[in-house]
Amino acid sequence: MSKFKKSLFSNLKALFWALIIAGFIRSFIVEPFKIPSGSMKPNLLVGDFLFVSKWDYGYSRYSFPFGLPFFEGKFFEKLPQRGDIIVFKLPTKESINYVKRLVALPGETIKVLDGMIYIKNKNSDEFIAFTQKEIEPFYDDQYDTNIMRLKENNSNIEYEILNLSNSAMLDNTNEFLVPEDHYFFMGDNRDNSSDSRDTRNTVGFVPKENIIGKVRFIFLSIDTDFKLLKIYTIFNHLRYERFFKKIL
Repeated sequence: MSKFKKSLFSNLKALFWALIIAGFIRSFIVEPFKIPSGSMKPNLLVGDFLFVSKWDYGYSRYSFPFGLPFFEGKFFEKLPQRGDIIVFKLPTKESINYVKRLVALPGETIKVLDGMIYIKNKNSDEFIAFTQKEIEPFYDDQYDTNIMRLKENNSNIEYEILNLSNSAMLDNTNEFLVPEDHYFFMGDNRDNSSDSRDTRNTVGFVPKENIIGKVRFIFLSIDTDFKLLKIYTIFNHLRYERFFKKIL
């Protein structure tokens, strides 16, 4: 075998194993995602790059590249917790990834009144409200404006949300009974989020098989003023304070 062929074979072998290792890490351990919209402000910003852990809730066909079609359900399944920020496949268009906060679990009933979330647990007749407390405004540099920011507590964890109004279209909803093996998600930017509240859109209740993983931390963040054609300016647009920020 010539030196050229030996070198080519060696390089192809190294590439093969690199792809196998990368595929294993992406499928079973961690996968990167980029935030394209402001629906999860103030916690996730447009231009944040995330690491999403794949082991938290078990594995389904959507854990793997191209959504392998040869099995159903989940294995090594673990239940998500209320308040987790989760990446999932959009139920009606599985090529699209969504990231939202989990607010209601299977068998629970949820409603929103004047921007407040009310949950009725399984086998209960009483709704319990999430608590909200106003804190300092959030300055949105994308739109150069201040937005009302609240601390919301769902009895499991406390996190920040944004509120533009208490009378927006999705601030008052009907009651939703979450089906078994499905979950109900909402964005933290409550008046600027396409999520499970809107029965006219494509989100709705999310099947457990569509859940990909839990958002763990931001590893890179680039502001919205950055232009790829001016790649040489990237260091002026990095949000260094968000690097390796843990997400709640």
